[in-house]
Amino acid sequence: AFFLTAMNIAWVLSPFLAGLIINKTGFTGIYGVSLLVMIPVFLILFIKFKKFKDPNYIKVPLREILPKFVRNKNVFKVFKASFLLQFFYAWMVIYTPIYLNQYIGFSWDKIGIIFTIMLLPFILLEIPLGKLADRKFGEKEMMTIGFCIMALATIGIIFIREADIITWALILFSTRIGASMVEIMTESYFFKQIDVEDTDIISFYRNASPLAYIIAPLIATGFLLLFPFKFLFLALGIIMLSGLFYSLTLVDTK
Repeated sequence: AFFLTAMNIAWVLSPFLAGLIINKTGFTGIYGVSLLVMIPVFLILFIKFKKFKDPNYIKVPLREILPKFVRNKNVFKVFKASFLLQFFYAWMVIYTPIYLNQYIGFSWDKIGIIFTIMLLPFILLEIPLGKLADRKFGEKEMMTIGFCIMALATIGIIFIREADIITWALILFSTRIGASMVEIMTESYFFKQIDVEDTDIISFYRNASPLAYIIAPLIATGFLLLFPFKFLFLALGIIMLSGLFYSLTLVDTK
């Protein structure tokens, strides 16, 4: 939870700053600032990791990893739940800014403000939610609630037509309340199911994100050939409801 919160602070700051930069300099300014931000990253890598040495990793072929992964039913289910979450991120990251700008009529600086508010649950909720999952409630119950909130709030987007910054900030904030719950619960559950030597399973699990970012736009593109843009969010909400099948059938760690 602490690791995810640190990462999500950057996600919260970036859309706010991006909106301001785009409004002042256009999209070209974003790439210049991104390049400058990478400079301290390289300095940290070269200075702080100078003496770091990689351990001897055991390379396991995919044909051996996949059966091992599938045999552990709970790990496979939480992988599919994580894939759905990443699918949600990919779909929303690509199409929400387009919808807000081209169809609702928000300027990019206002979209930056909306997205900053939208992402606050990832900073505010994941640490306390992680503690609750460890001490009081199980991951599967909170993951289930998270999927329900994500689905209902995403479907609710299609009913908002006016360009009211507070309304949009609240509805997107609600989607991320659900997403933050699913994110921390999938991570917590997964790492309770594996051992330190299961690096092959961890690597396979981490492929959920790139896989989702390939599949989501392909499905969305096909969908847009048949339906109006706003119904993308109805479709996404319905897809998120399928996450209940995985969360409800997990064996609770509590």
